[in-house]
Amino acid sequence: MKRMKKTAAMLLAGCMVLGLCACQNSTGNGTADSVGAVQETAAEKDADRPGEMVEISFSMAAYSNEVDGWTAMIEEANRQLEADGKNISIKINKVPCTGWPEYYQKVITQMAGGSAPDIGRIAESYMPMLINKGQVADLTDYMAEDFDMSRYYEKTFENSAFVDGHYYGLPSGLNYYLVYYNKDMFDAAGLEYPSSDWNKASSFDEYREMAKALTGGEGANKTYGFSAGPYMAAIGMFNKSLGGNNVFDENGNPTMNDAVTKEVYAWFDTMLREDYSMPRPTDTKVMSAFDMFKAGRLGMILDGTWWLGAIKDIKDFNVGIAAIPSGNGAEAYTSQFVDSFVIFKGSKHEAEAWEAVKAIMSTEAFQALAKTGGGGVPVAKDVANAVIDESLGSAVDESGKTCAEEGMNHTIKVPYNSYYQEADQKVNNVMDEWLLGKITSDQFAENVQQILLDYAAKDAVE
Repeated sequence: MKRMKKTAAMLLAGCMVLGLCACQNSTGNGTADSVGAVQETAAEKDADRPGEMVEISFSMAAYSNEVDGWTAMIEEANRQLEADGKNISIKINKVPCTGWPEYYQKVITQMAGGSAPDIGRIAESYMPMLINKGQVADLTDYMAEDFDMSRYYEKTFENSAFVDGHYYGLPSGLNYYLVYYNKDMFDAAGLEYPSSDWNKASSFDEYREMAKALTGGEGANKTYGFSAGPYMAAIGMFNKSLGGNNVFDENGNPTMNDAVTKEVYAWFDTMLREDYSMPRPTDTKVMSAFDMFKAGRLGMILDGTWWLGAIKDIKDFNVGIAAIPSGNGAEAYTSQFVDSFVIFKGSKHEAEAWEAVKAIMSTEAFQALAKTGGGGVPVAKDVANAVIDESLGSAVDESGKTCAEEGMNHTIKVPYNSYYQEADQKVNNVMDEWLLGKITSDQFAENVQQILLDYAAKDAVE
């Protein structure tokens, strides 16, 4: 996967300290009265300066290849603000950096120096930390009064910016898992295609049997049936399809060594070490799993929507899209990856910043972003389906496109907390020990649980 598979460190977690906000409520449990007071203060200021243009600074990490996309989105948001007669303009503040860690350090420095940006875009892995430290504004009351969530895929709001019933950010875009498969390989093997129905997805056993039937050959000509990374974001969604926990229980305790999780790991193990129908790390060292798929050497691959645009470039075989495997063949779930637009605490124009964020969330702004090919799948319903259709072109039939679109109604969040990302990286670093057969899947589950417990204990002390 692009965020957790191609680059295991894509979503880094850092330690951020900000004494400036120590006097603010750091748990997100502020009252409606306190938020209302902020709004009233902003309104009073507006009354004191009728007609005065308020400039809202938007902090942007300037290392990304998507800078042009976010710039186009902000420019369109400014046009919307002007068309609506708002005396508000958004100024982009590009922060030179080599990645998210440096970007956040610079933003924190700005905040500590009293020059905090008003709004910005935050990677999902950082949201729990920013919320805990009181560094982003609670948007719940703003949204209740003046935001129509029905215009968007509502599950995308249930991400790391949503804590204890409070919203601290709005989704800037979406990526999630799908299964891409080689229809020609299925036809040649006389197999039925995997289910595209998210409410009645193909089961673990069915995927295993399909993978075995699609596996054959030797050496450079070997074909594999199925590829999927057993990362925690994937294990969580598979657990949920079996009625289990998404990594943690309702009290936030890790449950990665329970019976359900071990069943999921064992399913992977049978394909890796009994059937040899799933490529191992040694098999993908020279050619990645997605390159194998494009080369016609892999029947099915579970990967992200970041590959949608690449699918239409495949000309040598027909591609289908299916729902994620479901443990028992009932509803399937797919983990979502969602960054957020936020209002930073310390903004001198919080009410105007909210108006700016609403403009950024407009249909027109998402359309402007989509034209650049950046930002993932738009969360606005009236833009998302058009983007999926255009991305896939004629490479995928209507059933496959519908399946891709319907997946947005079955997303679950990656359960980020203050230590998840760092623990996840450590789990990924020791995963080969299991994938290469040095320990059993049950032993690996116990190791993962201990890693999470160690980080939880450390976090409790800090």
